[in-house]
Amino acid sequence: MSVSKTFYFILALSCIGIRTLAQHDQHAISGIIKGVTGEALPGAIIRVQALQKGDAADQKGAYNIDGLSSGTYQLQVTHIGYETNVRTIIISGSSLTENFVLIPSLFQLNEVEVSVDLYRSGPKEQSMTIQTVDRSFLEKSNSNTLVNALQKIPGINAINTGVGIAKPVIRGMSFNRVIVTNHSVKQEGQQWGADHGLEIDQYSPERVEIIKGPSSLLYGSDGLGGVINILPAPLPLSNTLSGSFLGAYKSNNNLYGTSTMLQGNKDGKLFRLRFSTQDFGDYQVPADSFTYNRFVLPIYDRALKNTAGKERNVTAMAGIAKEWGHITITVSNFHQKAGFFSGALGIPREYQLTSDGNSRNIDLPRQVTNHFKIVANTNINFNEGWLELDVGYQNNYRREESSPHAHGKGPRPEGTLALGLTLQTFSVNAKYHHQMNERLKSIYGFQAQYQKNERSGFEFLLSDFTSGTAGAFLYQEYTLNKNTTINGGIRFDHGFRNIERFVEPVYTDTTTISGYNERTGQVARQFSNLSGATGISFYPGSNFNAKLNLGTSFRMPTAPELSSNGIHHGTFRHEFGDSTLTTERGWQVDLNLTYHTKDFHASVTPFYNYFTQFIYLGPTSQFSTLPEGGQIYRYTQDDAIFAGGEASVEYHVVEELQLKTAMEYVWNYNLNSGLALPFTPPLSVLGEVEYSLPLGKSSFSDVFFGIFVQHFAAQNRVDRNEQTTPGYTLINFSSGFDLKIKNLPLELMFSIQNIANNKYLNHMSRYRLLNLPEQGRNFNVTMRLPFTWTDVN
Repeated sequence: MSVSKTFYFILALSCIGIRTLAQHDQHAISGIIKGVTGEALPGAIIRVQALQKGDAADQKGAYNIDGLSSGTYQLQVTHIGYETNVRTIIISGSSLTENFVLIPSLFQLNEVEVSVDLYRSGPKEQSMTIQTVDRSFLEKSNSNTLVNALQKIPGINAINTGVGIAKPVIRGMSFNRVIVTNHSVKQEGQQWGADHGLEIDQYSPERVEIIKGPSSLLYGSDGLGGVINILPAPLPLSNTLSGSFLGAYKSNNNLYGTSTMLQGNKDGKLFRLRFSTQDFGDYQVPADSFTYNRFVLPIYDRALKNTAGKERNVTAMAGIAKEWGHITITVSNFHQKAGFFSGALGIPREYQLTSDGNSRNIDLPRQVTNHFKIVANTNINFNEGWLELDVGYQNNYRREESSPHAHGKGPRPEGTLALGLTLQTFSVNAKYHHQMNERLKSIYGFQAQYQKNERSGFEFLLSDFTSGTAGAFLYQEYTLNKNTTINGGIRFDHGFRNIERFVEPVYTDTTTISGYNERTGQVARQFSNLSGATGISFYPGSNFNAKLNLGTSFRMPTAPELSSNGIHHGTFRHEFGDSTLTTERGWQVDLNLTYHTKDFHASVTPFYNYFTQFIYLGPTSQFSTLPEGGQIYRYTQDDAIFAGGEASVEYHVVEELQLKTAMEYVWNYNLNSGLALPFTPPLSVLGEVEYSLPLGKSSFSDVFFGIFVQHFAAQNRVDRNEQTTPGYTLINFSSGFDLKIKNLPLELMFSIQNIANNKYLNHMSRYRLLNLPEQGRNFNVTMRLPFTWTDVN
């Protein structure tokens, strides 16, 4: 059966019999929402998360939600100036009365609803270290990519290639050790490559959740470093029509971006549409030259030639939400065309760097990426729990284009396709959440994935392959008493990697073949392993929370790690795999201590990880024999330690003035070589001051001004043959306000990045290998116009 036919078959299964499985008895939840002093909180919003039903409290704080079947639900109550309250309730044969008391807080993002709160038991009971940011945080960051916007969170970094391509790093781990989920399905798009970014529309996320630390138990083999869970906006409430328009401009590379969204809900029938664009030119740096291999090369007009690009992204969702649950189908397509700096492929030469007079053209060499995805998400409620079923199909097509050239004495190839990679991924995730009693909750889960990769082009890096994984797990949470919750689980996974042999002809002249050279041999490997974890959350009062997690996890080698052998031009190196690599095993401990009051919040999160047979791509002292091949990097295995932590403090001196400071540090050690591992982020310390201007009932509201300073220490702990990087400090400014024009709320934000226009090298940038400085001063303007109509009939 083909992948597409299998997808539609399982999608059909997910829709059959939903009404026969679900309950049809109808009940209601009602109650009063008050503050700690007993005052009613009119306008407080209460939602039933599984159904996207909700209500707003009236002048007496009263609410009522009807049309609910018997089952287990999570309620979320939010109100400006108060902590979010999350509560799990069970309806069994009759309606319920649930009253809420909200605690005042000046921190708006401390405890927003967390989708990875597996048991719907609230953020304190969950032992994992989870941080959540919303759309306003992402828009305030005004970054070039979604991943760059997350770098303000301690423990999060990015590997950059220019300004339009970035991939996430969590506590020094990246590539296939960090899982990114979007619409509850793992994003698959050649994430093993340092020059392969996230193929996700950066304007679409409504919230992003970051799980730091080992997550293999719940998410599979690739979750050693952590998980980034990208979430769209909640499903629209019944009988509403809403939307928004966003426009953005960045001065450094003359970027123009737009995003238009429209969504609605008519009696439980849902839809959402989004179309986003980005067009940008060559980006500017605060330097006139750079040094490579002791040669000083010019940067004409202080702009990196051929770093322009463009994006076109579209998303469409349709679904239904009823008393039994909901089902949605989301179809999206991400398309990006981005140039590579002209000196980034092969050895940089001065004639390549001469300006062509057009800062917006996308010439050779360049990268074209198209990511198509269709996902079906189903949630069905039962008396004692709920079922989640997520089915996805992804097609990732990546083209690296450059001028054709012959290798050796063979004929010159035709066309400009240097390397083409087509990756198809089919995935199924199923979880049943069982509320066994008031204290004990369980999750039974199954996940499976199948991939097929095909290559094309006149360059060779990776052979055709198929791979698959399947895993099942049991996870339980038990409430010991009113201030202690423990959890634990076990998981079994099995996977395979089948990689085809690849040979290429050896020419004595442009037409005569004298033999064949094997670039990759046939590889057929299977892997199986167990993983487990346990955790405890202690919350003696409303101000303090301690979380401790212990676990063992594993990761299977990927096809590139087992078999790659070729020039990876986007990262300026020749990469060699090793077909004898074995499964890596990790032993991890993670501690999270948090203390907060109405105007103060502090946390510290130390961690320690010990790995056996840790797989990494390390630099060697050799250079490729292939033309313009660059330095040779090899995948190898060694025992290693990762340790470090994050700390942060936030304080409202007065309600309008907020101070923040944070630090992050990753220390790793190769137990075999006695050196650090490559691509390790340096120590960084940040400070932020934000002032909100109280304007009463003026047309202006939510006015703020902020200064953000971040210092990155020098990175001198590097692997053998890896370059050290000097330290640097960046200063950014941000401001914004809301303006009402005839009842239309217009949101405006302005920011300046790298105010001092400092020249610096980023240790995590792929252009670091060429000693190229990062982007200079950048003025950013963002405008967003939301609108909503209620009671649409």
